Amino acid sequence: MADRLPVTVLSGFPGAGKTTLLNHLLAHGARGRVGVLVCGAQDGQALAPLPPGCEATLLPSGEPLLAEAARLAATGRFDALLVEADGLDEPLAIAEGFLFEAEHGAGPDAAVQPDTLVTVVNAATVLRDLNEAEFLADRGLAQGQDDDRTVAEVLVAQIEGCDVIVLNQADLVGAAELARLRAALQALNPRADIVEARFGEVPPGRVQGTGRFDFEAAADGAGWLAALRGEAPAADAASGVSTLVYRRRRPFNPQRFADLIHTEWLREHGSVLRSKGLFWLASRMETAGDWNQSGGVCRHGGAGAWWAALDPAEWPADAAERAEVEADMHGAGAPAPFGDRRQELVLIGLDMDHAALQARLDACLLSDAEMAAGVEAWATYPDPFPTWVDDFDDDHDHAHGHDHGHGDDCGCGDPGHDHGHQGGHPHAH
Repeated sequence: MADRLPVTVLSGFPGAGKTTLLNHLLAHGARGRVGVLVCGAQDGQALAPLPPGCEATLLPSGEPLLAEAARLAATGRFDALLVEADGLDEPLAIAEGFLFEAEHGAGPDAAVQPDTLVTVVNAATVLRDLNEAEFLADRGLAQGQDDDRTVAEVLVAQIEGCDVIVLNQADLVGAAELARLRAALQALNPRADIVEARFGEVPPGRVQGTGRFDFEAAADGAGWLAALRGEAPAADAASGVSTLVYRRRRPFNPQRFADLIHTEWLREHGSVLRSKGLFWLASRMETAGDWNQSGGVCRHGGAGAWWAALDPAEWPADAAERAEVEADMHGAGAPAPFGDRRQELVLIGLDMDHAALQARLDACLLSDAEMAAGVEAWATYPDPFPTWVDDFDDDHDHAHGHDHGHGDDCGCGDPGHDHGHQGGHPHAH
């Protein structure tokens, strides 16, 4: 790995200021011979004058990034690569592509190693965009007819999957709003270094050659995952940013939960920017539900079989993984009556009324009388949720890995990757 060419990836939604940051780095921070790749380059796009020994390649949308990076690495002419990603690309998916190619594709002379994943956000617009239910298609940005992603979903993926967040145009917002924004971004990605900038002017050492990238840490670094581990940032009373972890060992009545999620409940008790996790419907004892909300759109679908629905012979053979499964079978220090079946949702937002949100969710749980009716009665309850059978495969895919799969915004140019649209059944609120 020591011989792999280090690469810094600059991601960010269109208009955030990636090119401005790139030009600043070329003018003030280029160290040695740097190969520059600009993905999704527009006609007439201009870069700052390149320092001696540097070379820039402009890749139109759809051109394979991984192949071009491997080509540059194989020349042996560069000390590092600097990539400006397309505006809808996810940084972690790009890094995953680089690592995959290094292990299975490119030869050792053509391998690159992610060094720093940087996401640039526009301080003046990001909180507004994180609150909206605007689809990429509404802005003419959808990558094909099947691309049903929203602006907020792209932003969240870029924020959660990076090492450094550059808060660009920070000078355009007041001190209180800036503090609120910083707290919100830190809640979404606790491990990220947040750097304030004006016109993309950041100390180069904060975004290049940091060595901050670690795939496992990045994949598990999202705020909602940190919250499940008990590592969420403390609530910030001044900014109103907080995180709520909702856990219960009782199923939802499917009709009551469906009725709830078609209301404005995520906006009636503060503003929930992000929520993610698993849910359990009384009518579906075999399969966990996957909950995924960014901004004004929620998605739900199947997350796979509960471990309790499988024969223990199908549980993981690895001792550590099996211990995690067995731990999930317990609640409050005792064996749980229904195994690992549970509600496990994380909500991150602004000015959230935790008690009110918990009360809304608790009202969807089975009552004592419904619990006493038993599983056979639960199976007859009206269930308006779509069939989940297509959301997981026949190999007993299960719910407890909290998958980090990416959609069609990988940017890798590798047809072997799954570039499908966002999963689940969406609805706006």
